[in-house]
Amino acid sequence: KVCALLVVKSGAVRFQAFNRDKHICKDEGSEPDGRTKKYGVASVAKSITSTLLGQIITTRYRARTRADFDRILTQSIGDFIPELVEGIPSAYVNVPLDHVLRMRSGVRWSEYGWHGLFSGADFFALMVRKSMAQSILAFAHRYPFRRYGTPTAFNYSALDAAVVAATAERLLEDSSLVSFMETEFWAAIGAEADATWGVDKAGTAIGPCCLRATVGDLARFGLLVLNEGRAPGQRQIIARSWFEIATKRTGDGDKIPDDSQSQNLGCRLEYRYFWWLRDKRNDFTAIGRNGQFVHIYPDRDTVIVQISDWDTWSDPLLCETFLAHDALEAAAR
Repeated sequence: KVCALLVVKSGAVRFQAFNRDKHICKDEGSEPDGRTKKYGVASVAKSITSTLLGQIITTRYRARTRADFDRILTQSIGDFIPELVEGIPSAYVNVPLDHVLRMRSGVRWSEYGWHGLFSGADFFALMVRKSMAQSILAFAHRYPFRRYGTPTAFNYSALDAAVVAATAERLLEDSSLVSFMETEFWAAIGAEADATWGVDKAGTAIGPCCLRATVGDLARFGLLVLNEGRAPGQRQIIARSWFEIATKRTGDGDKIPDDSQSQNLGCRLEYRYFWWLRDKRNDFTAIGRNGQFVHIYPDRDTVIVQISDWDTWSDPLLCETFLAHDALEAAAR
C-alpha cells in the first residue's frame, strides 16, 4: 500500500515509483498518484514546523551558534505568548521551548486516550481543526495541569507541536507562519508547487498536521535538512548549529521509555525536535500517520520520501519499512 516512493542520493533522483491501483491511496482529491499530486502527510508537518522555527530564530534573532539558539530555546512559552497566563493559566506558561520541542512539556495530555476513551488528539481535531471553534491558544487553556510523577518524561503530543507553531508565529511579530513558509522557506528550497497547510480559527498554521505537498517538494525539504540548512545555490537559510541541536542525539535525554505507546521495541526509536531518531544509528525521519516518511541518511547523502495508505498503524510494518529504506539506500548508486 505504497502510494509514492522517491529516493534521492547525492543530489540526483535514483528511484521513483507511484501506485497505479485505483483501490488504494484515495483521498480528498481525484488526481492519480504521481509527481504533481499533493499528498497529505499528517505528522510529517511536525518536522517542518520545527525546521521553520530554526529558520525564524536564524533570521529574526541572527542566531549562528548553539549558544545563540539556547538563549531562545531555554525561555518559557509564557515569555513568548503572555496570553497563556490570562484567566486559568495554561500549563505551558512555565515550560521551556526546548522541552516542548522534545515532547517533554509535562502537560497532562493523552494522545491516544485512556481505555478507548476520547483522546486529546481527537478533541484537538474536533475543536481546532474541523469545527474551528477554538484557536490553538484558546485550546491550550483547556490544559492547566502538569503530569504526575516525572512531568518531563516523553509524552507524544499534538498540542506540543501546535504550541510550537503558535510560538514560531509569535516570534515573527509581523507575519503569519503560513506566509513565512511560502515566501521564505518554500521559495528558498525551490519548490515545484504550492503547498497547502490547515490553519486554526486565528489563521495560525496547525503545526502537528494538515500539510499537503508533492513528493518532490518533500524531498527538497529533506535535502535542506540533509545539507544542514543550505538551500539550492549554496545559500545558508538556517544556521548549521540548529541541526546539531535538532537532529543529533544528546544522550539519554532523547530516549523513549519502553512502556510508551510511541516506542517500537522491534526497531527502537528516540525523539528530538519532532524527528524520530533510530537507536544507535545516525539516520532519522519525519513520520506521518498511515506510513508517510521523509527519511534522511546524513552519512549516505540520501533522502527517501514514502507516502503510504496503511489504514492503521503497525509496529512490524514500520520496522519492515526501515529495512526496505536501508536496502533502497544501499542499492542506490
